[in-house]
Amino acid sequence: MNRILLLATALLAPLHARAALDVVTTTQGLAALAQEVGGERVKVQSLSRGIQDPHFVDANPTLAVKLRNADLLVDVGLDLEIGWLPPLVNQSRNPDIQPTGSRRFTAASVVSVLEVPRGPVDRSMGDLHPAGNPHFLSDPRCARKVAEGLARKLTSLDAGGAATYQKRLADFERRLDADEARWRAEWAPVRGRKVIPYHNSWIYFLDWAGLQGAGYLEPKPGVPPPPSHLAELVGVAKAQGVKAILVENFYDRKSADVVARHSGAKVMMLPGDVGGTPQAKSYEAWVDQLVQLVSGAVR
Repeated sequence: MNRILLLATALLAPLHARAALDVVTTTQGLAALAQEVGGERVKVQSLSRGIQDPHFVDANPTLAVKLRNADLLVDVGLDLEIGWLPPLVNQSRNPDIQPTGSRRFTAASVVSVLEVPRGPVDRSMGDLHPAGNPHFLSDPRCARKVAEGLARKLTSLDAGGAATYQKRLADFERRLDADEARWRAEWAPVRGRKVIPYHNSWIYFLDWAGLQGAGYLEPKPGVPPPPSHLAELVGVAKAQGVKAILVENFYDRKSADVVARHSGAKVMMLPGDVGGTPQAKSYEAWVDQLVQLVSGAVR
């Protein structure tokens, strides 16, 4: 009798509760978008946390186990994860999540990529990404494209959820429309102001916000700044009226403090991704925090 009751319970359980797609993402920002679109039809896990530098993630075996059972792997692409993701994918023994696999979605494939280098790229240029800048999720316009791509990909894997994915995508985009109207009002008085980021990871955000970069604390991507470069930036900041130095909160702020102290600019520590601060719990909350912090710093 107990077996019959258990079988009946299983048959009556909602389909999505029994057949949730196991989605694994490389970053928390991608995880947030996948959850927005997928809702209860997906179970989402991120291989990295928003408080980490996504270039450098410890490729420990537990992450390969997550990938082994993944129904879908979502990565940023553009070599952002090149130092740690490929060995994990190989260790997972999951052929469908290989770069050309049917259960792999690379977010960069659906956005307009900025800063694609012209000509050959080598190590003398620092940690430059040969296919372009991968830090596009801080631009809500790119996030829309990624969410739309995720809806298409999830539908291809779970046709029964198509209506759910489209409804959730539409709900997300409606909220983003309202958010962007509010954010545009925040940016309006400060458009054209100049900032100095630590790493070249805010170009999409600055383009969307209407701000300008006056240089980078790193002389080359991934290269720590020597004193001579910091001294040069002090002059740049003074000459161009730089109001803020933008530093992800997983970087050391000492170099930024040196430039700030001698130039009068303000150091603004920013969450590099969803989950980078307790307040940045969702994609919208993350961008909202970025807007409030940066717009306030450059006024």
